[in-house]
Amino acid sequence: MMFNFKLPGPILSVLAATVFLPQLSLAYDDGVSEPVVVTATRGEQPLADSLAAVSVIDREKIERSQAPDLVELLRLEAGVDIARTGGPGGQTSLFLRGTNSNHVLVLIDGIRASAAGTGGFAWELLDPAIIERIEIVRGPRAARWGSDAIGGVIQIFTRQARGVTLRAGYGRYRDRSLVAAAGTGTAGLTAAARRVGGYSSQNERGFAFDPDDDGFRNFSLAGSARQPIGRGHLDISARLARGDTEFDQGESDFLNYAAGLTYLSDPGADWHWQASLGAHRDRLDTETPFGQSEAVTRRLQAGTQAETALGASSRLLFGADGWQESGVSRGSWAESRYNIGVWAGLDGSRQAVDYEVSLRWDQDELFGSAVTGNLAGGWRLNDDFRFLGSLGRGFRAPTFNQLFSPGFFGAFAGNPELDPETSWSTEIGLQWRPGHGQRVRLALFENRIDDLIDFAGVDFQAINIREARIRGVEFHYGLTRDAWRGELQLTWQDPEDRDSGLDLLRRAREKGSLTLDRVLGNGGWLGAELVHIGTRFDIGQARLPAYTLLNLRAGWPLGQGLSLEGRVENLTDRDYEQTIGFNTHRRSLFVALSWTRF
Repeated sequence: MMFNFKLPGPILSVLAATVFLPQLSLAYDDGVSEPVVVTATRGEQPLADSLAAVSVIDREKIERSQAPDLVELLRLEAGVDIARTGGPGGQTSLFLRGTNSNHVLVLIDGIRASAAGTGGFAWELLDPAIIERIEIVRGPRAARWGSDAIGGVIQIFTRQARGVTLRAGYGRYRDRSLVAAAGTGTAGLTAAARRVGGYSSQNERGFAFDPDDDGFRNFSLAGSARQPIGRGHLDISARLARGDTEFDQGESDFLNYAAGLTYLSDPGADWHWQASLGAHRDRLDTETPFGQSEAVTRRLQAGTQAETALGASSRLLFGADGWQESGVSRGSWAESRYNIGVWAGLDGSRQAVDYEVSLRWDQDELFGSAVTGNLAGGWRLNDDFRFLGSLGRGFRAPTFNQLFSPGFFGAFAGNPELDPETSWSTEIGLQWRPGHGQRVRLALFENRIDDLIDFAGVDFQAINIREARIRGVEFHYGLTRDAWRGELQLTWQDPEDRDSGLDLLRRAREKGSLTLDRVLGNGGWLGAELVHIGTRFDIGQARLPAYTLLNLRAGWPLGQGLSLEGRVENLTDRDYEQTIGFNTHRRSLFVALSWTRF
């Protein structure tokens, strides 16, 4: 791979400034424990040891952000582009490292959560109140997880309630929310309800503009429990979301739920193993002036894996998993398929070199087999500086819509002869700890995706035709110093459709975010977010101008477990669009009163 692009001047300036950061924190210990992640390798490892580009949004970050939905959390992250059609509850697309919205594998408590018809995930329906932690892994992970993980994997862990929490909030656009959570540490339940009066999802540039308020209602429930059994323990998780979303000249009703069981053996033995079983169901009913539609996904999955130490500094992991999924698009198609995969990985270190090797074989009922692999290495100059490099192969199986949709009056029909999309991705980077509580990560990546599926054949039938090449740079600087918490994240990318030479839609070439929080001695906090999104192109090569947003958040204890919390969104009242013809939040204030007792 040849990285022959030039970095923009602003990013070069920030990188240069980081290299010469003063050693402000060498003389203190931040006292913050190292997060442990499991998504990158399917085994536990400290975040600092990961050879993949991983970021974690934990419960503390979620509560400090006061984010009303996942859009406000995820758009702060490097390599993540968000496009939402309208206000809360509007259809939301997420692009990871410039890849398509169905090129990211979404797991919730280990269960695949995408729709069988489109391959996408309904980000707008997952309430942050029921989330404990989010792990974002950038780069292909097909060698461990199988199909869909071309751009990366995002795994969401539902909340593990402790004590009792009650929270009530209100904000602009008649945004009302209630949260109740109770748990013992080994078992817990969280319920969240949100109702938004809303605003018109479209403006005069929209294709179905109707100047009425479009509301959103969502009820979410998540529960978990842990039970010791024999020489291990059984983890149980379940979640539910139901409600409706209004949009100009239409409305959608949704219901999705999932449940999972995972048995894990106790660590410490020569072999550590686990087995899991999960089920997922999703239904979306939509009514428009053109008629009604119903899309249903059912998925049952199972898997097992084991790991053992090979000497003092390496481990072998291997496993097998499979899923059976069925989908229905009322009046169009009703199909099912299965996938079976086996995989193995070797992780470890030898002197100053860290390594990761993975290989996986998948058998899909519809298109056949696929072999994927991943090779990554790191070279530690010392305890605080490490060079990184990786090469990975990924693939994505065609969705049911792409395979079987009858189209509209003969156009935009599916194609049962489609091949899977495939990718090769390479990455080089570095990790640096200028001092305790400071972290720098820089990554340069290139992803080439072949056999991209597009509706471009005769009468716009689905065919394998397009090729994409995405080059990019990601930069992350994190600071934890005494009472200060801060993160600077920058992304520059060149998401190119190699057939047309045009940019891939809705992906900005430049984006960045800066968050800074001051944790107060009484348990409160004051914070700010600065988000900049560069120019993008939408359908028909319509140009979406760049925009910058400033958000503020705060929490203040009132005593007896009570806290007053709030968030000001879009403080400068910027008028902007995430997708052409769709409105977004103007300046908005959200306030909440919460009570917690442990």
